[in-house]
Amino acid sequence: MKLRFFILVCTLICTSCVPPSKIIEMQGISTILGFDLLEDETYKGTISLLQFDPSQGKTSTTISAEGSTSKEIRQRLEQQTSHDISSGQLRTILFDKQMAEEGIFSFLDTMLRDTSINPLIFLAITDKSEETINSKEYEEFPEMGSYMYQLLDKHEKKEMLINSNLHDFISALYESGIDPTLPIIKNIKGEAPFIEAVALFRDDKMVGSISLIKTFYIKLFTNKNAFLGDLTLTIPSDKLEKTGVLISENAENEKYKITLHPINYRGKIEVVNNEIVNLNASISVSILETQPSASIIDKESTRKLERLIGEELNNEFEKILEELKILETDPIGIGRKIKSLRKYSHLSNGELSEKYSALKIKPNITVEIKRPGAVN
Repeated sequence: MKLRFFILVCTLICTSCVPPSKIIEMQGISTILGFDLLEDETYKGTISLLQFDPSQGKTSTTISAEGSTSKEIRQRLEQQTSHDISSGQLRTILFDKQMAEEGIFSFLDTMLRDTSINPLIFLAITDKSEETINSKEYEEFPEMGSYMYQLLDKHEKKEMLINSNLHDFISALYESGIDPTLPIIKNIKGEAPFIEAVALFRDDKMVGSISLIKTFYIKLFTNKNAFLGDLTLTIPSDKLEKTGVLISENAENEKYKITLHPINYRGKIEVVNNEIVNLNASISVSILETQPSASIIDKESTRKLERLIGEELNNEFEKILEELKILETDPIGIGRKIKSLRKYSHLSNGELSEKYSALKIKPNITVEIKRPGAVN
């Protein structure tokens, strides 16, 4: 009898400790959140919610609210729906370019402290977050949050992006000698939103951008397993002929386009002295296509073509490096490499930035053609 009474008491105690269950029909599951900068230091927050209605199945809706902080915006969003807004499935946060140029750290810091938000959540920049989230140009997914997650997740898994989530961004932000980047989403009427470019940051402020293809040069030194992507070079026909490449007789083009597919690569930052840094990289490639058609004759012409391609890559990389120095941003992590050396380890962030601006940075990319073949 005493045993039965004891079991009954334990059951009642355990039952009283169980939190009230959340009714699925009352949940508004947020999948994407966007912020736009307005006037007078106020912001507009737009959120896409998945709602479950037994009579209609799974539906989605978007709502917007204004406020001076993310928490104030959240409170006003809650006032506009009978559903409880849940952040457990939030997968993407968008910031408009104007807000990114002003700085986004205060919002990210708040997100990082929220235990309901996954630190691997995607971050991206767009022209106007509200318009992007409300876009109806892609019908494969029920709402924009699902589509945007699939878009960014695909590019991240293929290592096509440098930084794309909250954890990566904050890590680069706190680390000395390297600046974060984020993908830029373009929203054009009549088209599904797509990744147009990559935003360059100095600290938490966007200072410029670079095309997704040109991040090829940054990934050489920041990610050993990145997908560099196919690269198309434009080479004058007279230069190509001097290498011994056989060009189609009917071709009258003054310039030829060669598409390369990197097979493997290795990049290394070399601090030569107080004034010079070399960016050394070796890349093995296959030639996918030439326009117009051309074919390599022998091993000697292959070696000449390798040197020519290397020159073209170094020339383009040099222009990119100059632009990065003008913008005073260092997504490659040259400053991080400098600070890792004992004699420069004492440098402050300000001193490191000054040193980076004064450096002579020399790219040195060498190319090996593994699969030349006869391409068309």
